Parts: sequence; C-alpha cells; structure tokens
Amino acid sequence: MNVTERQFQAARRHRWLQAAYYHYDVVETTLGNPAIAGDPDISTPGLGDAVPLDYPDALVGGTNPVYVTPETETSERAHLSRPGVTDPDQLITYAPATDEVLAETFQ
Repeated sequence: MNVTERQFQAARRHRWLQAAYYHYDVVETTLGNPAIAGDPDISTPGLGDAVPLDYPDALVGGTNPVYVTPETETSERAHLSRPGVTDPDQLITYAPATDEVLAETFQ
C-alpha cells in the first residue's frame, strides 16, 4: 500500500486510521495471493478507487461477494448482513492488529 508522508503522519496520531491502513494492506496482500489473483473466476473490483467503500473485496463468478475482514464478532456480523452474503465462507478473516503491531508499524 502506498501512503503519502502526510497520510502516514495523520495515521501516527489516529489509531482508527492506523487500523484502516492496516486493513487495506491485509486486503491487498490477501487478494494478491497467486491462488486468488490467478483465478480467472475471481475479480477484485474492491481494490479500485472508483467503487463504494462497502463494495465487495472480490467477486466469485461475477456475482458472489467475498469480503476480507477482521476476525471479530462485530465485523463478521456486519459483513454477513450485506447483500449477497449468505454463508460465512464468503468471509476471509484475519486476526485484527494488536495495539503493539500498530504502534510498531506507525512509529
């Protein structure tokens, strides 16, 4: 993920922004995995800048949404209530960043 110096400095002051940048990096890394990126049946429109924030991170078969999301009850519940999400298998979950990881990343 590329952030400007100004964005980085803002993230150093705001934990919520650190978490957002961390999440975006995890999404990019996950969807960049060759098993996903190389699958012609999976598209990743959610990585573009021209889609709404709640747009799926990936689409399987052009219509089945997949989200990369922190493994928290709140996040999972919110994503499972989105249109087209009918199965927890449509969520690729990851351990949320700890305060220590974020502090180390944005020091």
